[in-house]
Amino acid sequence: MGAHPHLRAASRAAGVLMLLQALAVGLYWAVEHRRDAGRPGRPFAHEPLSGAELAPDEVLTRPDGSELRLSALRGRAVLLHLWATWCAPCRAELPALLDLGRELRRDGGVELVAVSVDESWEVVRAFFDGEVPPEVVRAGSPALGRRLGVSTLPDTFLVRPDGALALRFTGARDWRAPEARLLVTGQAASWPPAPDAPPR
Repeated sequence: MGAHPHLRAASRAAGVLMLLQALAVGLYWAVEHRRDAGRPGRPFAHEPLSGAELAPDEVLTRPDGSELRLSALRGRAVLLHLWATWCAPCRAELPALLDLGRELRRDGGVELVAVSVDESWEVVRAFFDGEVPPEVVRAGSPALGRRLGVSTLPDTFLVRPDGALALRFTGARDWRAPEARLLVTGQAASWPPAPDAPPR
């Protein structure tokens, strides 16, 4: 007879344990189901920046040898991308980013500036089989990456029309994802043009 209270306690403990397990499985299922249901609209991974820091006004070179100052793009949102031909994630990411950049430019909202940090134009031209896209420019020195705090490539910044750094995308992204375009265009549409923007 003395064993019955112990059996009852053990049965109660087993029942509580089974209930907790059922709750855990149910919670896991609910989270996974919700994650799958929300997948098409999931946020495009990015780091919001304070907006207190301006994009460095570096002089970049175009494939034809002409110069581009980042300040010349004031008045437009800019997707500022740092990459290199020797960087495998950069090579995988770049085609989709260039496609998105052309769409964004055509729609008039955002300008893509893809800054190669390679040592020479010869390397970049060879990478593109001689046809360098107009969105690609080259940094003459590592100063731009240093001033932006770039330690690994690729690294991308969304710059407001007033030149302030707004978002950062560290590492490669799938720029074909619909949420990438929605995020960039949504941000750009929310910013008024810079009042002192130079004429384009």
